[in-house]
Amino acid sequence: MNMKICFAALALIPTIAWSAEYLEQVESDVQEANGTTQEITARAKTCIAQNVKNTEVRFGNSSSGGGALGFMVQGRDADRAAGGDVITSIDMEQGIITANGHVDYKGPMGVEFNVKSALTFMAKDGKFKIRHTNIEYLQKSSGSMHNDGYDKVFKVWGTGWKKAEDALSPVSEKISQCVKADPAKEKW
Repeated sequence: MNMKICFAALALIPTIAWSAEYLEQVESDVQEANGTTQEITARAKTCIAQNVKNTEVRFGNSSSGGGALGFMVQGRDADRAAGGDVITSIDMEQGIITANGHVDYKGPMGVEFNVKSALTFMAKDGKFKIRHTNIEYLQKSSGSMHNDGYDKVFKVWGTGWKKAEDALSPVSEKISQCVKADPAKEKW
């Protein structure tokens, strides 16, 4: 009887994988802010530049030199995912800023990951929201296993997709707090 359960479970694996989704979008709630569309967008431009990074990310097969073949690849240079400009376009009239960014986070069992996204800041008079799309992640070190770099975030148990999603929210929160802050009240 246990054999039947085992075969049934194995038969379900392709079905689960086929029907699974990718993490396509993470969006903030609509935030209230003082100002016109253009004023909010101008503040957001500075806030995004201050709080979003799009630097080179190093990842590799053997940062620790461990694993069965670790002695053979120890000291090997890590692979790199190129960085680039943070802000890619600004439409002040429509209140839209697009940017690229990434953030490190700890995944299951403390493994280090990096998640990147295309960030879109959208403003209207008195309000704004932030949306992350084109979401991909990578494991920064995979021991002696091959590491291809960034890949789509597969929404399946065991992939750590929820932690990738959760890692993007603080980026949106930092931008939101910055946009809502009153620079005239800053003491220096």
